[in-house]
Amino acid sequence: PPRAPATPAARGQLASLVRALRHLEGRRLWIGLGLLVLGTLSEGAAIMTFLPVLQLVGAQGTTIDLSGMDFPGAGLLPAMIPLGVLLLVIVGLTALQAFFNRSKAVYLSDLIHDFTNHYRTALFRDVAQARWAHVARIPRARIEHALTGEIERLYLAAYLVLSSLQNLVSLGLYFVLSLAISVPMTLLSYGFGVVALALMRPFRRLARHYGDRLQARREGQLAAVSEFVGSLKMARSMNLEDRYLGLFSSILGQTKADAREFTRQSTIGSGLFQFAVVSGAALFIWVALTWAHLDVARIVILLLLFMRTAPRFMGMQGAVQQLLVDLPAWGAITRLQDELRAERDPAMAGHDPAPAPRDEIRLDHVSWRFPGESREALSDCSLTLRAGELTVLVGPSGAGKSTLADIVMGLLEPQKGAVLVDGAALRPGQLRRWRDRTGYVAQEPFMINGTIRENMAIAAGGPVDDERILRALDLASAGFVRNLPAGLDTTMGDRGALLSGGERQRIAVARALLREPDILVLDEATSALDWENEEALIRAIDGLRGRMTVLAITHRPAISRAADAVFVMEAGRVVASERPREQGLQAEGYLGRMTS
Repeated sequence: PPRAPATPAARGQLASLVRALRHLEGRRLWIGLGLLVLGTLSEGAAIMTFLPVLQLVGAQGTTIDLSGMDFPGAGLLPAMIPLGVLLLVIVGLTALQAFFNRSKAVYLSDLIHDFTNHYRTALFRDVAQARWAHVARIPRARIEHALTGEIERLYLAAYLVLSSLQNLVSLGLYFVLSLAISVPMTLLSYGFGVVALALMRPFRRLARHYGDRLQARREGQLAAVSEFVGSLKMARSMNLEDRYLGLFSSILGQTKADAREFTRQSTIGSGLFQFAVVSGAALFIWVALTWAHLDVARIVILLLLFMRTAPRFMGMQGAVQQLLVDLPAWGAITRLQDELRAERDPAMAGHDPAPAPRDEIRLDHVSWRFPGESREALSDCSLTLRAGELTVLVGPSGAGKSTLADIVMGLLEPQKGAVLVDGAALRPGQLRRWRDRTGYVAQEPFMINGTIRENMAIAAGGPVDDERILRALDLASAGFVRNLPAGLDTTMGDRGALLSGGERQRIAVARALLREPDILVLDEATSALDWENEEALIRAIDGLRGRMTVLAITHRPAISRAADAVFVMEAGRVVASERPREQGLQAEGYLGRMTS
């Protein structure tokens, strides 16, 4: 086959996977291996019991004289044994083997599922507990692929590791049994198998190379699908379907070409290995008859053992080859875990109570730079949110408004400066409980493919009384839900697609209000509303004055006119501020241009 690059990393990843299996499963793994040994022992014992039966061929009667026979375990049996009893022993051993194999299959299936589910859950937890600034910059397709496709490949890799261990155990036990019958023939047959495995090394390296490419292709497929589905409406409106289809078809074509080349090369290897095994069997018979001069009974037993060992050598080659294809998934999962754990949010371990703001929330000379960026998103930024007031942030895109809101919500921790609540700095250990006091509405709110009731219940973390839901909907100017034929049981569709953008946003505001937060953050939450519903929502927000602190990011003048305080941001700094309810919006500057 064509030369594939050397893969020392494959050995390291395999050792890492075996260590993880041993560490996580521990005693269960040894029990599984014990079942493998018992199953192979019962199979080997059944085969060896055939030896005295075969030596009876040509003799008279149905009673076997074992006193003069030489075979492993003969000394443990009585001198005379009826043929029927011996055949019943063979049947019993075969039934015992079937029992062990069934127990082994169920036990190992549970073991592998528990192992992969552990890593699926652990990866899920690592994503949930990593710093928001880091998670937000990881492509969503990478995370989705790791939690789905890569975990499924990990399941297969773990299964193949155990399958290879089973083959090794079986080969070892059959080796011992074969030695008891003929040392030279055992060394000949096993030596042939080891040489055949060694000659297949280039094909195993090819499998590893293909596994790396397969991982990259699958990540590309998922990224293309995720991008297409996420921008489906935009793609349809701009007639970009053919572009996405061409991209997806190109990736599939590359994946097919890789798979075709790997299949072509690997089947050559399988054919050569099968030819080697058959050649070894022929050589084995020729040597046994012409050189070793074994009797027919021993040749038959050795052939039975050879028929058991040859498929295991072939199975070992196939298992290792497929394992090398799927092993990169383990590497991808562990790399992502290490990356996420290095960026674990320390606030996740904090459970210190956070104070409710009574007077003000102040950002005091706060700075923040995203990893890898040369420019600060916030630079020595200071402003004050008075408790119970509506504060609005305005400014051009990229001014740092959303970053500031993330700091207010406790998703980001200031790299310089501090967030002060009534004069006391928020500590890292308080941020998790601080987030319990906040409600957040994004410009594109997330909705599950369920009913309005189910989407609202997300905020409560479980079932919630319908009256509470309806009150929150009314407060958010979403009373239209009462007039829907199915009411709260109305299905919203995937991402809420069965409702209009304005309806989704009002439901999202109601969901945030259902949390009864102390701080409500609205990130362009009125952008999809018509003027009438926007005014209704602004009146609803106005009704919250004194009950909760509201921070709104907007480019719309209506909500700015209703604000208690408006801060203008540019290049990560607050460059101007006004209090419209006291002074009205000034004609000069950014606010004046926005309302003119």
